[in-house]
Amino acid sequence: MKGWGLATAVRTLTIIPFPGKESESGATGFYWYVPVGALLGGILYFVSKINLPTPLLATLIVALLALLTRAFHLDGLADTFDGFGGGNSKERRLEIMRDHQTGVFGVTALLLTLIFKVVATTLLLEGGRGAFIFYAPLLSRFFVVAQALFNPYARERGKAFSQINDGKLRHLLVSFGWVLLSLLLFPSHLWEVAILFGVGLVVTLLIALRARSLIGGVTGDVLGATVELSETLILCVATLAILG
Repeated sequence: MKGWGLATAVRTLTIIPFPGKESESGATGFYWYVPVGALLGGILYFVSKINLPTPLLATLIVALLALLTRAFHLDGLADTFDGFGGGNSKERRLEIMRDHQTGVFGVTALLLTLIFKVVATTLLLEGGRGAFIFYAPLLSRFFVVAQALFNPYARERGKAFSQINDGKLRHLLVSFGWVLLSLLLFPSHLWEVAILFGVGLVVTLLIALRARSLIGGVTGDVLGATVELSETLILCVATLAILG
């Protein structure tokens, strides 16, 4: 019996135990990426209400997100930067990205990403803008669906091969519907979320163009980098709302 995708999405994106059968195609899980992002964002939003010194609380939130996602996307980010920065051909870049060792490009990307996340989260907490801590993981999971849908798989085979190849427009439309539905939770932030959505789209497009140029498409690592970079930039740009 085929699974209907929710269990696949939860198990792919988080460490949270979830009952149910795996779907036959990993792409079926795309229907549920945004709700899983909402689940992660909801947990972070709840934790943001804990009474702790703000810098400590911000660090806890960033660490918790990494834990809940088993640092899966951070690993993809590091591998992507190592491959893009250290290779001089498509084949060499893909070889580096498959290597489990992390090089200087990957370490630098990880450190800067985590620093930017902690600083941005600290500013959002101090400014009473915890809603954006909820939206960052939610929106970034939409962008990973878009990245997978509009780009070819860069390898002949691999872990994400069938997932990316089986992605359809309907997965993106359903994902966008989830994003629209989420606006009901914080209607006062409608225009700000719309701006952040636009920022995430630009980041996703730039990653896609770079990936196509260097390796001819995307891989699971590039999808992870899309999550992390869009998430980080959304948090950073959201801090500008504090000035409003």
